[in-house]
Amino acid sequence: MNPRGFDVVIVGGGYAGIVAANKLADHRLRVLLLDENVRPGGQLLRSFPETWTSNRPYGSDRWVDTGHRLIDRLRHKEIEVMNRTRVLGLYDGREILVEEAGKRVLTLRPEIILIATGARERFLPFKGWTLPGVLSTGAVQTLLKNFGIVASREILIGGSGLFLLAVGRQFLNYGGRVRAILDQGSMLAPLPTAKLFFKHLPKFLEGARYLSKILFSRVPVRYRTGIIEARGKEGLESVVTSRLDRTGKHVEGSEKVYRLNTLAVGHGFCPNIELAQLAGCDIEYEEGKGGWVVKVGEDLQTSIEHIFAAGETTGIGGARKSITEGTISALSILSRLGKTDQNKFLPRLRKERMDHMAFGKYFNGRCKISRRVVASIPDETVVCRCEEVSMGEIRRAVLDGADTPGALKRALRIGMGHCQGRTCGPILSDILTLYTGRAAEEISPFSVRNPVKPLAIRSLLNVG
Repeated sequence: MNPRGFDVVIVGGGYAGIVAANKLADHRLRVLLLDENVRPGGQLLRSFPETWTSNRPYGSDRWVDTGHRLIDRLRHKEIEVMNRTRVLGLYDGREILVEEAGKRVLTLRPEIILIATGARERFLPFKGWTLPGVLSTGAVQTLLKNFGIVASREILIGGSGLFLLAVGRQFLNYGGRVRAILDQGSMLAPLPTAKLFFKHLPKFLEGARYLSKILFSRVPVRYRTGIIEARGKEGLESVVTSRLDRTGKHVEGSEKVYRLNTLAVGHGFCPNIELAQLAGCDIEYEEGKGGWVVKVGEDLQTSIEHIFAAGETTGIGGARKSITEGTISALSILSRLGKTDQNKFLPRLRKERMDHMAFGKYFNGRCKISRRVVASIPDETVVCRCEEVSMGEIRRAVLDGADTPGALKRALRIGMGHCQGRTCGPILSDILTLYTGRAAEEISPFSVRNPVKPLAIRSLLNVG
């Protein structure tokens, strides 16, 4: 591989990345697709077989099938794919530092970079959430899709948002038992507008199918219900839950104990923006997009001329938004490189993008965590799992004047562990918003340094 020989390097192999790669390759550009996973496809397409084949039986889901076909086409085009590859940094002069399969470090210098790094799950800490047996909803889904493994014979699912129903349905489809699905939000708030409902009717019908499967399987779905505590010695043994009032406060006397060894939790998603931050791209805060996102123009170009961004990193909006943005970014890059002028398609695609972002705003609104719930996190609850920083330590440090993520990082080492604040960062923003009285957009996320991901020492001994 010639590290200088690519016109476009795409970071991320989800929907946006694979759509853009296919489109760019159709115009004979030299394209490299980088992805951390064993195969491209992102979270939604993890069930694609290890060996690519055009003989795969399609038909289970329209958009999943679309993604599988796009992956199928990658091997028939002049697209180089590097899986198990971590991007460690983006630098001036179009330099990308990558670690390939934990074996060597390479520097790439393409003409254009497309950041399509997707999103990660968001969590609300509670007492005992670090116990073995407490999993993220995404981890449960990954076990099912990648390996066909049911995490446990029975499971309790809690948190907030529509994704809880999707995980519950998948768990049932694989033969597991779901004790209950507990959503901190209200069943009716926020309700979609009539315009949004009919514009995205297939998505709402899909949600209705999930819910009907769950209800037909006699799984209780309880709204305004939160998790108070996970209990156990060596691992999870029981979960204590409680009803919540309209403000998010626990209702005394409504506690219920579930005795089981597996709990899945999740509170929606937040975009992965760290590489864009490191490169110096502008970011912005929009609650309806999932928090801090990479700021882009209509052509999805960032504030840096040769860097574009697409998919969930510009705002949480689902597979269809990512597909649309993958197309827009590819057309914009082609125009930028003088390969084609397809601007006539862009107005329609931009309108589609805005429609998908409107649905994303509704989706993200269902995952909103109330101030009362954040305030009720007990002092002894661990917030930063990597450095074992508790809620009480954060409260005291904020009162002592450490009222920014950077100040808390220096005072408590929060965000300095293996995940570099990816898990604790979003909830830390909520905590600071609560105790400082500042708006969320006034509280910048953690600063980013290279490498943005841990790497093996042996890789540094083999620099290409």
